[in-house]
Amino acid sequence: MTRRFVLALTVAGAFGLATGQASGQAGAGDGKKVAIANMGPHGTLTQVIEGFKAAMADKGYADGKNVSYEYSDCNFDPSLMPQVLAKLEATKPDLLVTVTTPMTQAAVRLIQNKALPIVFAPVTDPVAAGLVPDWNRGSARFVGASNMQSTETVIEFAGKLLGKDIKSFGMLYNPGDANDVVGKNLAEAAAKAKGMAFKAISVGSVNDIAHNATALAGVDFIYAIPSSMLMPALPAIASTADRMGIPLISSSPQGVQEGVALASMSVSWTKVGYSAGLLGAQIAGGARPSDLANYRPTPADHSALISVKRLKAMGRTLPAALADCKCVVE
Repeated sequence: MTRRFVLALTVAGAFGLATGQASGQAGAGDGKKVAIANMGPHGTLTQVIEGFKAAMADKGYADGKNVSYEYSDCNFDPSLMPQVLAKLEATKPDLLVTVTTPMTQAAVRLIQNKALPIVFAPVTDPVAAGLVPDWNRGSARFVGASNMQSTETVIEFAGKLLGKDIKSFGMLYNPGDANDVVGKNLAEAAAKAKGMAFKAISVGSVNDIAHNATALAGVDFIYAIPSSMLMPALPAIASTADRMGIPLISSSPQGVQEGVALASMSVSWTKVGYSAGLLGAQIAGGARPSDLANYRPTPADHSALISVKRLKAMGRTLPAALADCKCVVE
């Protein structure tokens, strides 16, 4: 009997339900349908999805041959998440992949088929979000990949880039997003450990971003966390930071590539998606989510990117400490 998978990408978990090869390698005659539920079109989330598909392909699930994908997003409008999930569930998928924490948490509430396995990516802290019991295993339904950033790594990079003794930094966060709250708490702990001053300014709506960012005046740099609300609005954050003369370091390379942010220190979004895809392939091969460990990035999984355009605009040059980093783009 042909199996079908629905992948809903929201940064949260994957569940295993297929019978077959527990190794995660596709077997002859397998036909899977994966439904992907995404928050909206954005470069980093696209990399997550592409990474997922690449891992599935590497494990023998070739798109258009023995696996098919159904995709839908809510264009970053949370009110449309129920519609997206209902549409995807109606296709009767075998696997649902949710991209981003809000989409994953919505899937917990709204997916009617409680036997449907769900792979999430990226969810910053799936344990704190109540999706899985611990990092070493999934729940009965969920397993997935985290994009948890190492704020310590960001601070160390900022010190090298800005060429001075960094004494403070700040960030915006959405208190209604579990990912953002985790990011804020991690940054706060890292600042305390390094004896730095730290400002965290809450933002309840995209309309408040530019205004609320002005409360970060006086910090040595602004750190833009991987937030489903804030990342699409990075140009607004960057514009305010520019007016205040404060360097902006992002958790996503996209803003650097577009000449919006000065630099980024981030996990590989493609690797986050790829790690989720490896989990999806194992579930397709017969593994259960509870048998699998969730992916958590290490400091070694982070990489830097620096915009020459932004360096020049701020009257800065590339420090000698980063001269050989091979992380500079025009």
